[in-house]
Amino acid sequence: MAFPARPAVCRPLFRKGTGVEGDGTGGGRLSMDLSMYGTIATYALRNILRTRLRSFFTLSSVALIMMLYTVVTSIGDSLTQQVAAAVQQEDLSIVIQSRYAPTPASSFIDETTRDAITALDGVQSHQGVLIDRKRLNGKVLVFVLGVTDYAVVAQRLGLKIVRGQGFRNGRDDLIVGEKAARVLGLDVGQRLDLSSTIEATVVGVYSTWINFLNAGIITDLGTAQALSGKPGTLSLLFLGLKDVAATPALVARINRQFPDVQATQIEQIPELFSHLKSFFYFSKIVTGLILMIAVAVLLNTFIMAISERTREIGILGAIGWSRRMIVSVFLVESLLLSLTGSLLGFLSAYPVMFLLQRSFTSVYMYIPVTPGPKVFLSLLLMSLVIGVLSILFPALYGTRISVAEAIRHE
Repeated sequence: MAFPARPAVCRPLFRKGTGVEGDGTGGGRLSMDLSMYGTIATYALRNILRTRLRSFFTLSSVALIMMLYTVVTSIGDSLTQQVAAAVQQEDLSIVIQSRYAPTPASSFIDETTRDAITALDGVQSHQGVLIDRKRLNGKVLVFVLGVTDYAVVAQRLGLKIVRGQGFRNGRDDLIVGEKAARVLGLDVGQRLDLSSTIEATVVGVYSTWINFLNAGIITDLGTAQALSGKPGTLSLLFLGLKDVAATPALVARINRQFPDVQATQIEQIPELFSHLKSFFYFSKIVTGLILMIAVAVLLNTFIMAISERTREIGILGAIGWSRRMIVSVFLVESLLLSLTGSLLGFLSAYPVMFLLQRSFTSVYMYIPVTPGPKVFLSLLLMSLVIGVLSILFPALYGTRISVAEAIRHE
């Protein structure tokens, strides 16, 4: 077995029978120049390549774990950020839904309550939205969004008509999102059976930066109410106030005066959607579990590697390598494996997310097209943490014995 040459500037680290020269802690008294760092990196890479099968399975395990993290985190982050950004506008201050509704699609605000709330002092403007989910063609689930003013909603949600035109109120018109159009095979001019009694014409295909709305259809409020079987009702009511500073007082008044609804300040909108909070908390739990699993995978790899290379560690110490240098070799190996595995996992998330959108038509609206840059940065940080945590114990434990003991190890 070939070993790296003795460093040009070093003193033997190990003392026979005691372990470490000097203060007994290892390292610190040996200067490491740039060439030594290169030697350490080269030696670490060679160690990975000489156990190719083990390295392959370790990389594959880390890549699968990180792919799962990328997909789950992308879905959670995408939902919370998109919904929050969609409603946090300067001209809106309060959002209202049914008090005990777990999701906006199950919220009911009747006309009487709407009229009473919008007539309160301090309310300058209001917008009503009906949200429902509808299964079309027997299997594809889409969002149905009924709005009172298409132009205002289009501007707020950043809707862009990519084909056709926007719908007109009072007509059986609708526009369909790009994702829904692709899955349902729809295009401009086609008739769409929304129910046994309602048929509408697709007048446009739209695109928006809010990913899950690209898996929906948008029409006027009356058509959406008829389709959902909820005449005269809204899912959400948005209020704009004359004085934004009066928002907390008006929220308290609405919640006190109208016990069947829940008013929330617009900046607290993610807390209003329980399913979004579930996604958020679930992604955090998954992050912690993935961190522990990835550390366990690499930890197991290096416990075996260091056990097999105890004699080699002793020879390195005998030719002048310090404990810090030897630990650095294992640290570089661990970082190379964790970073490479994380990168492979991130790249593999692209085809996986594409297949999820194509195969699971009940949840495809929640899956973003690609993982975001924020997820990639968090993945890099996590891989660094995994690399460090997984090597500390086996490296420090494996290098604590004396040179003589290490060389005699079989």
